[in-house]
Amino acid sequence: MVSEEYQGAQQWSRNKQAVFTVAWISFLIAAVGTMVFFAFFDPVALGSLYDGVEISRDAGYATGFFFFWVLCAICSGITAYLVRTAPKRDRKHRQQ
Repeated sequence: MVSEEYQGAQQWSRNKQAVFTVAWISFLIAAVGTMVFFAFFDPVALGSLYDGVEISRDAGYATGFFFFWVLCAICSGITAYLVRTAPKRDRKHRQQ
């Protein structure tokens, strides 16, 4: 029998929350972006645009997904940074 009582969920630091929020949101958006992009473009056909480049369909999907994930992570990270570093407003500015 366990004699320790549950103390509740462990609290994450604000920075850790921001990092994981950015990673999760960018992952979800990259998944949707990959599905939409590759609904219109075939990765094998995109690879054949460059001479001597042969890429399998699965490798094209994986490369596209990670490209979208990095792009979305950069955008989300910049947004999170700008929101967290915005100047605080005091009551005078809120009433105007």
